[in-house]
Amino acid sequence: MAGEGITISHWISSPVRYQQLFKTRNLQESTEDHRLFALPGPECLPVKVDTEGAQADSEDEDSGEPMFQILLDVTQFKPEDILIQVFEGWLLIRGRHGVRMGEHGLVSRSFTRHYQLPDCQLHAGDLKAMLCHDGMLVVETKDRWWPAND
Repeated sequence: MAGEGITISHWISSPVRYQQLFKTRNLQESTEDHRLFALPGPECLPVKVDTEGAQADSEDEDSGEPMFQILLDVTQFKPEDILIQVFEGWLLIRGRHGVRMGEHGLVSRSFTRHYQLPDCQLHAGDLKAMLCHDGMLVVETKDRWWPAND
């Protein structure tokens, strides 16, 4: 009995969205790849600088990539618990839920995140927010957010 070991595995150790990645990789190669071991935290992607004028605008529009994107893990919150605001060049994301029964008793959670927007002319209507089925909140610019030249 002393030589036997017990292995306890939990579903969270290999999230569904990473299973395809693990199939093609040797596990030893993944030991230092920290993005595989935890849910992504808040991330602000770099802003592309417009150095070529209108030509760069059309390229960005064609590529379909957002100019500004935030990824936030909000698995513990319902959509009605999350508030997204734009105020004076800042994106404010707040989440708060009341007391709920958790694994170890009653739990109450809240968070506040502030992100400086890349352009002061960016307004709330220029952003779109999506809550993915795996609990990731994605806030990004719409396809064309820069002001039109008249």
